Amino acid sequence: MQLSIIRPTLPSVYEIMQLLGPSWEAGTVTLGPTVKLLEKEVCQQTGAKYCVALSNCTAGLMMIPRALGLPPGKEVIVPSFTFAATAQALLWNGLIPVFCDCLPETCTIDPEDIERNLSPKTVAICGVSIFGLPPDNEALLDLGRRKGLPVYFDSAQGLGATYNGWPLGGFGLCEVFSMSPTKVVTAVEGGLLTTNDRSLAEQMRSLRDYGKDPIKGEEMHCLGLSARMSELHAAVGLLSLRMLGELVTARRELIAIYRDRLSSLPGCWVQEFPENRTTSGNYFVLFITDSAKASRDQVQEALKGVGIQTKRYFYPPLHAQALFQRFPRRVSSRLGHTNKISREALALPLYSHTTLEEIDHVCVQVERLLS
Repeated sequence: MQLSIIRPTLPSVYEIMQLLGPSWEAGTVTLGPTVKLLEKEVCQQTGAKYCVALSNCTAGLMMIPRALGLPPGKEVIVPSFTFAATAQALLWNGLIPVFCDCLPETCTIDPEDIERNLSPKTVAICGVSIFGLPPDNEALLDLGRRKGLPVYFDSAQGLGATYNGWPLGGFGLCEVFSMSPTKVVTAVEGGLLTTNDRSLAEQMRSLRDYGKDPIKGEEMHCLGLSARMSELHAAVGLLSLRMLGELVTARRELIAIYRDRLSSLPGCWVQEFPENRTTSGNYFVLFITDSAKASRDQVQEALKGVGIQTKRYFYPPLHAQALFQRFPRRVSSRLGHTNKISREALALPLYSHTTLEEIDHVCVQVERLLS
């Protein structure tokens, strides 16, 4: 049995063409009615007032600092335990990432370590959903209010998650979601920025379209990108979004099986889900400590040998990657939890249509190695 780490759950080609047909016939292939409908339904799902559909999540992360007017040479707080795009977007804007530690139970950024690393050069805080679990949004927003700093969220993996009973999408100045093939809801490729700030939404609409002046049309009034979402991608994304509840429920049920079978293996642990948060179920990660029967890397190689794809995620942490050592950066003096969990984390196959037989097969192989 060959199992991939991810496999997107996609709508049928027939459904896509039914939805896309009018735009296709009219030759309206970008920023058309399907994009607008996707943006409307995202607002309905998340409770955010505004949504801006993008070609990808990274483009959104790149444009946020520019929309917020963050000056080059200043610092933005980010976790080191995250995907590279979180910090790469800062480098593109001439900003300095400040890599902070994560909490050992949830793997999300540690609010206390953020506060320890604030400096006169700090201009923003970026919280990140990890494996689909939101950070402590309330603590980050409170810190931002006390220090007069904008807080935005890289919720790339978080669409479908909740915090204090509210869906992600309306927290902080803005949030940005990914709709790549590795996410619960996919447009094949795409991104979504949500916000309750009308001015910010208008800025992002201009920035995604080269920086065009919304009134004068072709005249550029700011430095933007080509980050528009096509009608084709919007059609896939809209149909996928309409399955959000079903997709998230399926993943949470599969994760519950993984947790029940694997969390008590000697030397292993799993991510903690606080009572006030739910996960989108983007990934299931097993943490394999030094006291386990086999190391994380040995388990990965053994599973590869029987056709099971896994991923060391996130590894290495950003502060240890060569790219970020070539640019100005600042690193927290307390990254012990980040270093530890990065050495231990192994993502196992998970997608919304994973069968119980497939989950059982993975569990049997992992139990054989670690029991």
